[in-house]
Amino acid sequence: MVQKMSAYSEPRNRLTRQDLWEVLRYLFSPHAITALIRLAGWYIHDHIAPRARLNTSGNPRIHPTASLRCGQNIYLGKNSHINQYCCVWASPSSKIILGDNLLMGPGAKIFSSNHSARIGLPMNIQPPREADITIGNDVWLGANTVVLAGVTIGDGAIVAAGSVVTKDIPPYTIVTGVPAAPIKTRGLRNCPPANPTEAVSPKAPGVGSRQSTFR
Repeated sequence: MVQKMSAYSEPRNRLTRQDLWEVLRYLFSPHAITALIRLAGWYIHDHIAPRARLNTSGNPRIHPTASLRCGQNIYLGKNSHINQYCCVWASPSSKIILGDNLLMGPGAKIFSSNHSARIGLPMNIQPPREADITIGNDVWLGANTVVLAGVTIGDGAIVAAGSVVTKDIPPYTIVTGVPAAPIKTRGLRNCPPANPTEAVSPKAPGVGSRQSTFR
């Protein structure tokens, strides 16, 4: 015989009187007013103020949920898109330079500083380590990727979702993983080699190779 489920184990798919009472009780309370003031202050600090200081060209798209820091040190190219829940955190002594037509998937994060890890100091007071980040034109950062301080990403590169970029990425290279590693190169016949010094002279066909080792 199947026993009837208790009220506490049944799925909740509608409002209850308790829910309504909770809303009415706290809607105009000092707690709600304080929370709204803090929320407004956080949004100004995290989005409005940094966006007002951005160095932009063209017509970038920035989602209202994107988190920005030190906008005066963020340089955003034409037609670039910072998606929802993205973080672009520059620092007082380091810049983030983003090229034209950049596409950032939801939740992608770029940090131009990191905490130190000295023994004897609590983590929340460790001095920062800062370094500039440069991302070229026509780059795609997949959802939830992380780009760490000091990295340069070449034009046309693609970073797979969930990857953590700790080292430079050559142009037109596709990387994935933690840490991110190359797996192939885009359009081998139509794009420059990963190492510019390996470019083949148009006067010497057949000498050298444009084919990348990242397959």
